[in-house]
Amino acid sequence: MRSMARLFGTGIFLSFVILAAGASSAEEQQLSLDDIVKIAQQNNPQIEIARQQCLQSSGILTQAISGYLPHVGVGGSVGRHHIDNLEPDETENVNLASANASQLIYDFGNTGGAIESGRRNLEAFDDNLYRVRQDVVLAGKSAFYEVLAKKRLIEVEKQAVKDYEQQLYRAEKYFDAGVRTRIDVINAAVKLSESKLALLQARSNYKTARVRLEQVLGLQPNYGNYTLVSKEGKLDQLADSKPVMPGSLEYLLPKAFENRTDMQAVKSLVMAAEADVRRAKSGYFPSISANAGYDDYDTDMVTFEDQWRVGVDLTWELFSGFQTDGEVVEARGKLQEVQAALMDLQLFVTREVTDSYLRADENHEAVDIADETLGLAKENLYMAEKRYIAGLNDIIEYNEAQLNFIRAQSSLVTTYYDYLTALARIDNSTGVTPELETRNREEEQETDNEEEQKFCQVPK
Repeated sequence: MRSMARLFGTGIFLSFVILAAGASSAEEQQLSLDDIVKIAQQNNPQIEIARQQCLQSSGILTQAISGYLPHVGVGGSVGRHHIDNLEPDETENVNLASANASQLIYDFGNTGGAIESGRRNLEAFDDNLYRVRQDVVLAGKSAFYEVLAKKRLIEVEKQAVKDYEQQLYRAEKYFDAGVRTRIDVINAAVKLSESKLALLQARSNYKTARVRLEQVLGLQPNYGNYTLVSKEGKLDQLADSKPVMPGSLEYLLPKAFENRTDMQAVKSLVMAAEADVRRAKSGYFPSISANAGYDDYDTDMVTFEDQWRVGVDLTWELFSGFQTDGEVVEARGKLQEVQAALMDLQLFVTREVTDSYLRADENHEAVDIADETLGLAKENLYMAEKRYIAGLNDIIEYNEAQLNFIRAQSSLVTTYYDYLTALARIDNSTGVTPELETRNREEEQETDNEEEQKFCQVPK
């Protein structure tokens, strides 16, 4: 009986849990573009990968800086010692505690070059992190607009299905009345089937677009129970709500060269490569360091006495089997490679900004053309429908007008959201992302002590 009671109580508890979970998940979450950008910034794995790379670079810089700091160590040992040829034989336990310290004095740019290289590489990884965040914003916007477009296309196809259902009903009534032939009924049924298939494809495309959006977000918001909201009005209001074009191409190109963090990253890599050349050349010169130590023996053996030492060491590898020559050649080749990469990136940025601007300009005009076409197609459909009802044309003319109207609606939707995506690409190509905080490298490096703390930070 007790087991039955426990089982019954457990069942009631699980029922309440399931009902509570169902009630919480039933509430649909509405997400704006700002929400999408925020979620992507917090969860996109590409950002985390770039951030960890930046943190690794920060650790490499810390290791390089350690070369200028003193190295202190302690040690100890316990053993039993026997010394031959002593009368009487001397065997005793010996305990040793030692302390050692060393300080680099000068190494002709080896450590300094490593520090400068590490610092510039850290700047490059930090710039790369910011660029990845900008790319994620663009990906989020593009996916957001794609989902909105696919959703509107579903509404277009739904309306087409309703119109073709009405046309089929009308064709059947006309056929029953002997006004129209059987071919009108068959034609209307075919168009209805085609429109249902188009609606099915539109819904499938919408689901696929949502999956792409969730991939950018790095998760599925509210277990998939969400909808996207935007400020755009009805379909016939899209053209009036489109944003204005940014400045001219002549204005955008210098702006891109100034703001693109990937260009700043490559410039930092150039300076890091120059530092690596100096570090490689330091292998031709000696290294000077100071050292000190103290050994404390705990034993009765007179052979072991406490001792201390202080000295200056000079290490100069006169011949390394051409290793230093090879390192210098490698460092110079890396420098020339990065310099060529900077030139290539400048050409790429020019092409990317130009292409994004021309695409946006094209879609800006195309939205107006598509809107005008939609108005004409709507009027043409109205007249074709009236002519068909009056018996002045056949169903083929009406179906063609209906198809042109559907295409005009779809064209306006696609062109409008392509324009919004093109504007987002302009922001990305010029290195300006309004959704992210304003970034100023000079302010980040006001003090050396704060430098490592300011790098690799991703705001919440």
